[in-house]
Amino acid sequence: MHFLPLLLLPSLLSLIPIITSAPTGDLSPRTCPSTIIKDGSFESGTVPQTSGTTWTVVNTRGFYSSYSLTNPGSPSGGKNAFTVSHLPGPYDGTGIRELRQTLSTCAGKNYSITADFKFESAANNYCSLAVVYPFKTGVGSVTTSSATPGLTPGVWSTTGGIFQAVNSSSLLNFVFRCDNQERNKISLDNVRVNLFNGNAY
Repeated sequence: MHFLPLLLLPSLLSLIPIITSAPTGDLSPRTCPSTIIKDGSFESGTVPQTSGTTWTVVNTRGFYSSYSLTNPGSPSGGKNAFTVSHLPGPYDGTGIRELRQTLSTCAGKNYSITADFKFESAANNYCSLAVVYPFKTGVGSVTTSSATPGLTPGVWSTTGGIFQAVNSSSLLNFVFRCDNQERNKISLDNVRVNLFNGNAY
């Protein structure tokens, strides 16, 4: 049996598709945002507002607390820190302020959160700072009370959490709370959010 080379069968060439132009569309690899959080150490000097474009303050409960940028910040954070000063109200002994920022994330990627914080006093364990972040279809949180063993009033410590983003924007929320009409100052600084290679669940 003899096989004819393809060169001798030009009629068959018409059956072979020929690419005459490059595919169209966006073929560039998709990368995750390099800037995940903005002004994490409050070094811009801009005090967060209730309608801020970076950090946003929410007065959840109680109207006798105030907030400001204070200095110095944490040793790793710089000159400024965000501080909530809780004062007891005459009718409601609970004060809650929240500080929020929408992060630029990639769906399916894991992220780590770390932040420096301190309480001015132990406040009989009636004050706390919570880190609230996305978790699966809801939220997760890590709460540290003002009288947690190992914490020293007036000394910076670190808290944080890990989460997996479900879309291109993720809400990070810090909740500053005092109950039982306790007075306290709760400070936050050096908020960092980075891609995390481990398991977020």
